[in-house]
Amino acid sequence: MFGYNVRDTLLKQTVALPATATNAVLAAFDLGELSTRDDFVAQCELLITAPALTTTQLPDASTATYSVEMSTDNFVTNTVIVADKVLVQTGAGGAGAAAATARFRLPTQVSRYARVKVTLAGSPGTCVAATLTGELLF
Repeated sequence: MFGYNVRDTLLKQTVALPATATNAVLAAFDLGELSTRDDFVAQCELLITAPALTTTQLPDASTATYSVEMSTDNFVTNTVIVADKVLVQTGAGGAGAAAATARFRLPTQVSRYARVKVTLAGSPGTCVAATLTGELLF
């Protein structure tokens, strides 16, 4: 069986990491309506690509934690964490953190909208020059 490797540039999102110990989120992926007549894009994987971070951006013991969230209303009021800590970067050894990727298979009961959230913790520096990327693979 083949893996999920087909890409669509329209289903790729990027966002700058936050400037301080806070969070940033990708724009939501609209997975479609779940019904017997409409298309629903649940047979896919979410590829999360975290950037390399310097020791200035992510000093020792600071972390960048990536999670996947879903919502029925495009994150207006209803947000549920589907998977916490899908990817965690930790500053160590005075070297920051290497770039990393993670693939996450969206569950069949996923809501219509899905996105990736990154949370910086500890004493991170300004990370706005670094970009998080998320894309759906079919």
